[in-house]
Amino acid sequence: MLLLRATNSGRKVCLVPDNTTLTDDEGTFLSLLVRVGPATAYQISKIYADSPVSNFGTSKGKIYPLIRRLRSQGLLRSAPIEGDRRGSELLESTAAGIEAVRHWVKQIRPHHLLLDDPLRTKVQSFELLTEREQLQWINQAEAALADKLTELDRYAAEVDVPFKQFVHANAVASITTRLEWLRSLAAGIDTQEVPTKRTQRATSKR
Repeated sequence: MLLLRATNSGRKVCLVPDNTTLTDDEGTFLSLLVRVGPATAYQISKIYADSPVSNFGTSKGKIYPLIRRLRSQGLLRSAPIEGDRRGSELLESTAAGIEAVRHWVKQIRPHHLLLDDPLRTKVQSFELLTEREQLQWINQAEAALADKLTELDRYAAEVDVPFKQFVHANAVASITTRLEWLRSLAAGIDTQEVPTKRTQRATSKR
């Protein structure tokens, strides 16, 4: 059953499947299936595994339970591939699945606004490192991010996806912003604005 959702003003804004709100993992998987058409779970997983702009987990322990949930909700259908000895199935989104993706795309959830960043989290424990260790960490992170920029450019030249230039620009901007942040962090260490293991000990002896 499909329902219209109303805003606080009473205006109906979108059509959504009754009792169906996709998680981000479900939306990520199903939206790709909608774009590429009938595909196997392996084909969908490989697209995400090969993409440098996706962190979508592609383990069997995650993919197959997710497929079962989407199928039980009527959001995708599957059919065995004739002659395939591995028992592979061809997956395809249903009309209800497309509507669910439409609703998922429209949603902006609180955790979408400021994404988790392990580098940012680790910096909060920088006082456990010496100044040299901090600067080494920054240099390693900068080198890895520079490599990722190269990977992004190579990937962009090889693939064609919807709104490609904007998706690529978002990924590049994210990397360059983090590089600028790392340079600022290094400058803070040079001016002793960032506490180190050595300065922490010196302060504790006063």
